[in-house]
Amino acid sequence: MMFACPATDDFFRSRIDHMIDLRHPLAVLATRMPWQEIEARVTHLFSVQGPRVQVICKVSSTSSRR
Repeated sequence: MMFACPATDDFFRSRIDHMIDLRHPLAVLATRMPWQEIEARVTHLFSVQGPRVQVICKVSSTSSRR
């Protein structure tokens, strides 16, 4: 007996669009987010030519590691 299910490349993997409930509040929120605007505002933070950030790490000599 064959089951009517969506075709996948892997027998044991379901398609993600069949695992997500599009009525879930987070899925609804994701459809309402202004993704293009968000991407435009943060792209420079993740680009190779973005602003340089100086990382300062303070190591305490009195830390107790056992």
